[in-house]
Amino acid sequence: MKIFKLKFYIVILLVAVAFLASLNFAVADDDEDEDDDDRPSTSSSSSGSTSNSGGTKTEVTTNVSTKTIVQKDSDGDGLLDPNDPHPNIPEIYIVVDEDKNGIVDQFEK
Repeated sequence: MKIFKLKFYIVILLVAVAFLASLNFAVADDDEDEDDDDRPSTSSSSSGSTSNSGGTKTEVTTNVSTKTIVQKDSDGDGLLDPNDPHPNIPEIYIVVDEDKNGIVDQFEK
């Protein structure tokens, strides 16, 4: 009976270790994707061609540079922080009642 319990605990331990290892691998894979977005990517290509008739050589070089800029939306209301008049408070919680009658102006119209 003790051998059965020991084998059972070993199997449970192995299953737990395998689960945690796969979970850690999935999280590490997601982190790599996020890191790739932060780095600017640069690519360049060059091509050369020779014309036999005049003996001239033409070389064309093209450089393409791409930079990813991440803009934040701290309150999650859909307005980016530079365009949001109050970036820490979602728009749904902002109440405007300029005539002070107790009814939100948006619903009076």
